[in-house]
Amino acid sequence: MASYQVYYFPAKGRAETIRLVLEAAGVAYENKYPADWASEKSSLPFGQLPALVITDDKTKQTTTLAQSAAIVRYLARKYNLVAADPLDAALSDSVWESVSDVTNAMINVVFRTAEADKPAAIEKFKNEILPHFIKAHTALLEKNGNKGIYFGDKITYVELAVFNAIDSLEKIVPGALTATTAPALWKVHEAVANHDKIKAYLASPRLHSK
Repeated sequence: MASYQVYYFPAKGRAETIRLVLEAAGVAYENKYPADWASEKSSLPFGQLPALVITDDKTKQTTTLAQSAAIVRYLARKYNLVAADPLDAALSDSVWESVSDVTNAMINVVFRTAEADKPAAIEKFKNEILPHFIKAHTALLEKNGNKGIYFGDKITYVELAVFNAIDSLEKIVPGALTATTAPALWKVHEAVANHDKIKAYLASPRLHSK
């Protein structure tokens, strides 16, 4: 058995899918926030957050796992939130990479674009990047019966990542990804939102407001 601390700033950001995996698995965890980031940074494997601090309950030995994708996949494999078939698992990984691509593009617009250039950058994201994302993901979802699941019949870490991405996208391009504009993707959002454990999390004080 192990205990977990999700080490990140007091926000959703790159840690939210980690939290969603733990919540969907029904696994307890604590949020750990930097008290003095300048001094704590050097203690991390790559000097970055998020990280997952894993404590062996028997030996009390701790391991710090870095990089959000590695953390998510580790937890998803451990708690059976991955596709059972090896090929479906690999295809799921490719969906994760696509979500990462659109998330990184969104981050570039929000945090790495000059204020004067943001309106044009948002329009480019909305009119060029997002439609391609919606088209590609719709094709995958329709191939699996358009039921809000990418592969197989159960929610995995991929649906959780897409749920989080949709919520994040709504903040910079409100209304661009809805039940009307992207019905197949919206079914993913609904499937996750209606998952018993996720529904409870979304109504809990554990959920960060930003």
